[in-house]
Order: sequence, then structure tokens, then C-alpha cells
Amino acid sequence: MKQKVAIIGVGATPKPGLNIVDKTFQEIVVEASYAAIKSANIDPLLIEGATFSFTGEGEIGHGAIGATLVNALGLAPIPCFLNSANCSSGSVSIVEGYNMIESGEYEAVLVCGFDKQTDIIAFENYMLMSTDVMYDYDLGFSHLDAFMMANEYFEDNNISNEDRKDSLFYFAQLMRRNASLNPIATLYNEELPSKEQLESMPFSGNVLINGEGAAAILLASENFAKKHCKNPVFIEGVGFTSSSHYYGHQYHPELVHTNERDKPLNANMATGYPLKLACDKAYKSAGIKPKDLGMLGLYDMGANPFISIEAAGLCEKGQAYKFVLDGKADPEGECPVNVDGGNIGRGHVAGAGSIYQVIEIVKQLKGEAEGIQLNNDCIYGMSTVVGGYYATALAIILGLEKEVD
Repeated sequence: MKQKVAIIGVGATPKPGLNIVDKTFQEIVVEASYAAIKSANIDPLLIEGATFSFTGEGEIGHGAIGATLVNALGLAPIPCFLNSANCSSGSVSIVEGYNMIESGEYEAVLVCGFDKQTDIIAFENYMLMSTDVMYDYDLGFSHLDAFMMANEYFEDNNISNEDRKDSLFYFAQLMRRNASLNPIATLYNEELPSKEQLESMPFSGNVLINGEGAAAILLASENFAKKHCKNPVFIEGVGFTSSSHYYGHQYHPELVHTNERDKPLNANMATGYPLKLACDKAYKSAGIKPKDLGMLGLYDMGANPFISIEAAGLCEKGQAYKFVLDGKADPEGECPVNVDGGNIGRGHVAGAGSIYQVIEIVKQLKGEAEGIQLNNDCIYGMSTVVGGYYATALAIILGLEKEVD
């Protein structure tokens, strides 16, 4: 019989949009992991397995990193796994940990994502700064190309230049405002930039802040969770799709040639279809609908927030800019988005980014948020992420099971 899977502990290093030059990657993983263990209030020796994630965007060997980290954590010789899937790496590790618990083979599993380009040299900075690197040469496509081509979203949906600028500005400012109230965020207590300053930036300020850090969660079976913590948060649904990093290499016709009426579309980076498939799977496994969500975490960069809002089913195709401009993504809105400030304001550690999202949702559901605490009595939240620009797309739905008197 499949076991329900709970999140019983969370921990993360602060300000993930900065480099941490005075600590090694082992030290930040230990810091985040033991913060999660402390919040779960369990003996670390009860952990039976671990799964780690980092971007892996490099040309270096990394086969022993997982074993090195288990040893650094003092958990050896438990089994560990290592995932490398671009910016979706953290969610891939969550799904792996979820499957480990659900199988019945494990009672408690540590999931930790990290990135530390200043000592692992993950090639991430080079990838972000240039299209002329081995990473792009090997795959035939670059991240920069992908994000620029995602701007086709606005043209495909006949969104005017004025609405495009206004919605990009609104979302960029919203993320900074949310982050300014979140002690863990890179832009905590930072003054909001002016509209002129944001509009002078790429995507009107919808640009992530890249840095280093680690984030961890502890997964447990339902029986273990209820024995060790009150009102655990459960993983209610999961959706996971993967294809090619480059849409021109994708063989599945529906990924690039579909719409609601099954008529062919020109292939482009703006459809968000792989993420929509993942969201639909997550909703089906959780037994809920988009209207049941109380919050959404998403990968915010360029036009991707709009594409992701639509993939999550929060509005009709081409209407996400209105969803944002109408305040529906605000903390007081219909479905708050990235309450912690997201990649734009919280900061982005590629191997841990989506784990930070999950941590924020867990804290919101339990009423323990460090920044803005939502007051919408929500029961469900969803984290979505894309890696390699829709090569890997995941959706994870979390729910709070309240105690029965």
C-alpha cells in the first residue's frame, strides 16, 4: 500500500541571491539540513536516505558529491541519490524523496538542494553571461536564447506593448515588495526601485538575482510524521514531464504543435505546454482544481511568470497579464504568487530554487511565514518550476491536514 508523504522539517540559508565566499558547499548543506532537522525535532539518525540536487551545468565530474555530503552530515552510510536537472533540480529531488517514502521502503528522507559556483564551479555564471560556452555548444541552444524567445508569449497572445510593459513592471515591483518584508530574502528591507529604474532593466526588472545557498526539507511517512509533529503538511499531488532542452529537438508533437482545439501551432518557447501537462497531472493526483489553490510558487524570469500562471490554470490563455494587473497575484489577491519574493526578490540558487518555494508554502500553510503571512485560510498551495527552459517541468501540490478533535 502506498504511503502518504509529509514534510516535517524545513531549513535554508538566507539571502540566496549572494555568493557565500566564506563557506564550502559542504558547510552550507550542513547548515540548511540541520536547520530542517531541528525544525522537525527528530534525531538525525532516524533519517534513512537522502537525495541531493544542484544544477550540474558544468563539464566536471560530480559522482562523489552525494556520498561526500552524507558523510559531512554525519549520516553515512545511508543511501543517497544525486539529481542534476538545471533549475528544476530541487523539485526532481523532492519527487525522488516522495517516491522513496511512498514505496514504503523509507520512513524519513532528507532532501537538500544547493549550488556553490565559487567552489564547485558549476559553469552557471558562464552559462548566464555568454552563449559561446561548451554547455551551449553541446546542446545547440542557450538559456539566453530561450528566455528571449519566450517573449513570443506577448506577440502570440496579441498583448499590446503598453499592457506588456505595465504587467512586467507590476510583477517586478510585486516581487520586490514581497521580498522586502521577508527576512530570508536577498532584497529584505531594500527600497523599491522607481518605475523608470525598472523599465530600464531587461524584462522591466523581471530578472532573477543569481547566487549561492542551500535549502532542505525532511520527508516522512504519515505515521512517522504524526508521531513527531503536529499538523504536518502533505504532498498531495505531483506532476513531472521531461523532454529536450531545445524545442527543435522535441519529438513529441503535442509539446510544440497543439492548442485547445488540437490545431497545429508554430513551435515556440512561449506555449508552456510541458508545464501545463505537469500541473494537470498534479491536480489529478491531488483530486483538486486550480480554484482550490491558496498560493502558487513559480519560476519568475522574463515572461515566464505569465506562462506559468496560465499553465497552472489560474486564468485563460493570454490573460495572465490581466491576472497580474488586477492584483490577483498579490498577497491579498485571488491566488498569491511567490509571497517570499521569488527568484527576483528572494534570490535564485538554481539547485535549490524550487525547494525554497516549497519551504515558503509549508510555512504559509502552517502559519509560520517569516515575511508576509497570508490570511486567506488556504489549504492547498502549488510549487511549479521549469529547468533547461521546459526540458524538465514539475508541479508539486502541498496540503495541510488539520487535526480532528
